[in-house]
Amino acid sequence: MASRIKMTEAKKNLLSPDNRAVWLWAVVAGVVVMIMQWWLVARAGTDIPFQDQWDLEGKWLYPAWRDGTLRLADLFRPYNGQRLVCTHLLNLCLFVLDGQWNPLLQMAVGALLHAVGAMFLTRKLAALGAGWKARGAIIAGVVLACLPLASWFNALNGFQSLVYFTLGFSLISFACLGEVNASAIKLLAGTAAGFAAMLSSGAGELVPVALVGLMILRIAEARGGKNILRTVWPAAVLLVAAVALMASVPPDHNVQALQSHSAGEFLAAFARLMAWPHIDQPLAALALNLPIILIVMGRITRRRQPRAGEDFVLLLGGWAVAIALAMAWARGGDGELLAGFIPSRYVDFIVLLPLANAWCAIVLAAEAIGPWRTRARVLAAVWCIFLFIGWLGVSLEMWRGIVRPRIHDRLAPVRLAVAFQASGDATVFAGQPRLYVPYPNPESILVVLRDPRLQGALPPSFQPKQPLGPLSRAVRALMDQ
Repeated sequence: MASRIKMTEAKKNLLSPDNRAVWLWAVVAGVVVMIMQWWLVARAGTDIPFQDQWDLEGKWLYPAWRDGTLRLADLFRPYNGQRLVCTHLLNLCLFVLDGQWNPLLQMAVGALLHAVGAMFLTRKLAALGAGWKARGAIIAGVVLACLPLASWFNALNGFQSLVYFTLGFSLISFACLGEVNASAIKLLAGTAAGFAAMLSSGAGELVPVALVGLMILRIAEARGGKNILRTVWPAAVLLVAAVALMASVPPDHNVQALQSHSAGEFLAAFARLMAWPHIDQPLAALALNLPIILIVMGRITRRRQPRAGEDFVLLLGGWAVAIALAMAWARGGDGELLAGFIPSRYVDFIVLLPLANAWCAIVLAAEAIGPWRTRARVLAAVWCIFLFIGWLGVSLEMWRGIVRPRIHDRLAPVRLAVAFQASGDATVFAGQPRLYVPYPNPESILVVLRDPRLQGALPPSFQPKQPLGPLSRAVRALMDQ
């Protein structure tokens, strides 16, 4: 009887006008993100594979599928310390359905995956907002966070669907496992989603780290009672799975050169990551993360009661911090981080931290009472403006330095790659911008282009006389390529 009453109440809440409005705005946010990312792909994307695509897709996945040697177990094989099962499956499905390898098609699907993640994130965060002004600010924040300028690399690289799969499965896992009184079905679904995130990229293996952090917080504030024990087992199962799935990076990848070589390098890289988007001001990390610190401290000292669904936000922030720690250790010696730049491919993960902090800032302002109410709202507004200025600065920098030049001469990588296909002379890449060179090892490109198993199935620019596949035609019509 009690379970039926709960189901009836849940159904009423789902169909309530307020909830329908939240879903409507979530759909709008997803559509905006999808359109903007499709626009960027149409204006700056090409069908020339980039970097690891030549090895993982061109030299292995598609030839192995065509000659019948590909096994299911091969898809679980780690690459560079990560298991990319979901991306392999997606790319193989697109290859089979379309009849050819087309990175532009992969980018278009990646935009759709990103839009679904943005919609889910908007739905979760906006439903936790206090009033429509707060919800409006949250929805706008999610849309800005998901726009593809700062994270252009993921939008313009067909292989980076791994980022969107990891984000999507992690969000589902946090939504299910972040509930104090989660049902058995949600616990199982959240655990399954967490495991799927681990099979999407290395960042997914840090999902249980965020869950363990939440368990520690709940124990510290003595909330949940017996329910704490009920929600510990998913975190424990995922932690064991993460350890079991860990894979070492082959020596030929020379990862030691990218790792932090000292505590100073590690701390400097970590401070920049925590200060995103004000990456040139590491000390800004304290101010930017103050809202989430205040929320956590308020709960530990029992000065405030958590809102329903608040743990989902803390899981987002905790996961982003875990990723920042891992990046600072594994990439702290990289030239980009040393120079004060955050590689664009990591932004879609790191941006979750300022987004979680923005939610906390809005909630703290809404909870303030008495004479502090006006002051809290002013401080929250100033904080949000400071965050927006940083986001705008990073986005404009990416626009001026990367995106606009690429839009101005979008076909430059195509001309170089096709010229290399015709001549086999690697000097065509000499002196060219790094992003115009498909792969550092030209010999690997030739191996793929001359593989008889891929004849008739290469990307369209390499076989202009070959008819486009049905999906490629649809993408070309959609993007007016």
